[in-house]
Amino acid sequence: MCRMDEAIERVIEDVYLYTEAGDGLIERLQTQNRWNLEDIERLRGGATLMSSIEATDSAARSRDLTRIMAEFEESRRAIRSSVVAAALAEGASVAQISDIFGVSRQLANRFVKDCRAREQLQIEPPLPTL
Repeated sequence: MCRMDEAIERVIEDVYLYTEAGDGLIERLQTQNRWNLEDIERLRGGATLMSSIEATDSAARSRDLTRIMAEFEESRRAIRSSVVAAALAEGASVAQISDIFGVSRQLANRFVKDCRAREQLQIEPPLPTL
């Protein structure tokens, strides 16, 4: 029962993190939309493309959006892994896991393997420092 409780707590924690990551992505995409509209107006106002890019620090915007999307994707992977772990702890089969996610059994099997690999990384003791 303890293992099951831990699995459920992990799902709950990952749902919170997923929700926070989703909120961050929504906020950033709304900001991106506002910036895009400002960029369009700047270009329609006669600004050159290069001056507009320099004025908005386009590269930093792009890197920031990529970072936030990566954080969201990582939270998606984490929740998928914790749901798989909890389902396995409840005795679910790969076929049932495929139904949970609406994917093929082959992909569900990969989810199971990824989940087990993730758990191994969390269980292994840290390497000694020299």
